[in-house]
Amino acid sequence: MMRFILSKLGLGALRNDPVVRAISWQTIISRVGNGLFMTIEVIYITLIVGLTPLEVSIALGLGGLVSLLVSVPAGLIADRFGAKRVLFLAFVIEGLALLPLMFVRDFWSLLVVNIFVWIAGTVGHNATSTVIATLGTGEDRVSIRAAQRAMANLGIAIGTVFAGVALAINTELAYQITIGLDFLMFMWAATFIQRLPHVKPTVKKGDPISLVAFKDWRFLAATVLNGVVSLHFLIQGIALPLWILHYTEVPKWWVSVLFVINTVIVTFLQIRMSKGTGDIMVSVKKFRLGTVYLLGSCLIYAASAHLPLWISATVLGVGMVVHTMGELYAAAGSWSIGFDLAVEKHMGQYQGVYSLGWGLGGTVGPVFITAMAITLGVVGWAILGLVFLASGILMHWLVKTHPKFAA
Repeated sequence: MMRFILSKLGLGALRNDPVVRAISWQTIISRVGNGLFMTIEVIYITLIVGLTPLEVSIALGLGGLVSLLVSVPAGLIADRFGAKRVLFLAFVIEGLALLPLMFVRDFWSLLVVNIFVWIAGTVGHNATSTVIATLGTGEDRVSIRAAQRAMANLGIAIGTVFAGVALAINTELAYQITIGLDFLMFMWAATFIQRLPHVKPTVKKGDPISLVAFKDWRFLAATVLNGVVSLHFLIQGIALPLWILHYTEVPKWWVSVLFVINTVIVTFLQIRMSKGTGDIMVSVKKFRLGTVYLLGSCLIYAASAHLPLWISATVLGVGMVVHTMGELYAAAGSWSIGFDLAVEKHMGQYQGVYSLGWGLGGTVGPVFITAMAITLGVVGWAILGLVFLASGILMHWLVKTHPKFAA
């Protein structure tokens, strides 16, 4: 079945590799669990447990901050103890950490649960990237990463649908059963991790800790630029809902339609968009092209203001298509850059540092995105798009002049 799915998504001959199928199963099953959890968590905690939205927001925010702090140590652990072993333990711990959510009754218990879930999730994410880096080279590992992202989108969509059943029933037992199903999804996904080949530690246990990635200024610059471009992920969750609410007559539920457009395109095209990434210069050109599309999408979103309802809705739909194309190109280029600029021996550490760009973007991004798109309006959208484009141009220059790739 997985071979058929990967074939339809465009993976090619790699679909026949049992290791690729195993990591794809691991991804889709665990993301079904994520879809279940993400959809009900806030509603369950506020409606059933009785905590305030502010308390939930603080608990989630602090959990995210802790995950940011452990990103690099998570990479060091993967290098020192073997990425596959770390990945398996992270999945088991994340699944187990979800179960106490059934018994949360106050802010502090929610905070503790969220911290454990976030830490395990961060360790698992970095270990996954490190494992993928060992499964091939060049375009192959980017294609595997693209397949994983397609599976993640598909899994979250499936999980969200099933979580809707719990939301419809709207009882404490229904939510708790959903949490239990999330736990089972992670345990099931962990069995597929055991099918992956052994990944030897690249750093000996007796070796001193060496933060080589932090001494690599070019990699740090690439991390920052990738983090800036990754801010586009916040447009869908933050900028567009607020933009629709304050600048258009489009109904709020149109946000869900835009989400579906994005999910479907990413699921079916992400693997195909990764073609050619065996060449780092092709990859960085894809990244730069992605930022051109992101600029275009920002301008299209801005053009939707104060138009008749269905014209505005159509313009937003076109903007999301263009936005998603930018997301696809930028993601494919970004993965190759993150892999190829890294030192293979310290791949886990480098992937942990690379994740900091996303984490920092997620920390400061909401305020920046809101200020640009909502406070400044049309002008802010234009500035935001130009920031994306400038980051793409700088990334191209950075890679082109890198001693490792310069002609």
